[in-house]
Amino acid sequence: MSRSKAPASASRVVRRDPPAPSAYPLGDACGNEWQYLNFDAGNEADEGHLQTVHNIICNGEMRAISSWGAGAASAANLVYKRYFPLSDDEDDFQGHVNSVLTTIAGQSSTEGEIGTIVGSFVVDNLDFAGTCSIEGTLAYTDKDKLDQREKIHFCTLAWDRPNADTRSGQCSDFDPFPSTKMDTLSRVALHEMTHYSSVGPPSTLGEQIQDVVNADDSKAYDPPRVHGLVDLNQDDNPAVTETNADSYAWMALDAWVSMICSDDQATYDRFFTQDPPAYEHDD
Repeated sequence: MSRSKAPASASRVVRRDPPAPSAYPLGDACGNEWQYLNFDAGNEADEGHLQTVHNIICNGEMRAISSWGAGAASAANLVYKRYFPLSDDEDDFQGHVNSVLTTIAGQSSTEGEIGTIVGSFVVDNLDFAGTCSIEGTLAYTDKDKLDQREKIHFCTLAWDRPNADTRSGQCSDFDPFPSTKMDTLSRVALHEMTHYSSVGPPSTLGEQIQDVVNADDSKAYDPPRVHGLVDLNQDDNPAVTETNADSYAWMALDAWVSMICSDDQATYDRFFTQDPPAYEHDD
């Protein structure tokens, strides 16, 4: 589940005979595009949401973000080290992060398609678990008790997030450190994708990716908190980062934003000159 601090509300939807997911209902689906459920193609709002989630897969945005994140892990560059520890004799952190993100991005850079696993994901337009009623919830991934499918639902708050391709003209507006000012819908989507049971366990990580908590028992969401997990002067708990969904999502977005905003791709990982500030404890 991905959350922000803004309020959100929705009600649980109960239905008797759940329909089956379908391919993109507004036109041709692209390779390995996720499936859709409970969207009304004749409704203007639903049509807009369909086009949005279709585009982040089919215009290459999701593949680019996850690919650059995987590359940062392989290089163990400054972007990667802001969110994850280096590999050691006990744990191949870099290999695990790369494996998870490559599972989503796809193996071959020449195919131009997102990973095959994404084609099995389902985006449900209904708040089937009622989780959007929790304040600040952007989206969630859960198994629907009614149809036994593992699905993603985007809450109302999520639709305000822009596409990543709009960020190139906003680089001067960002803080000198990664912050929610650079957030995108694709970052939210990547967070939810990592929660799928078909992503973490089959990868070299071999574990379910969850939402871990910081030292104050609040979930490690957003740059200050995900950085706080690995920061020696804060939680100093780097081992949990490889099972925290937002660590993957923000690291990958950081890599992508840094690349599109940097004047020199060879040193793109230096675009942000500071780490996120220490998170505020919820005591």
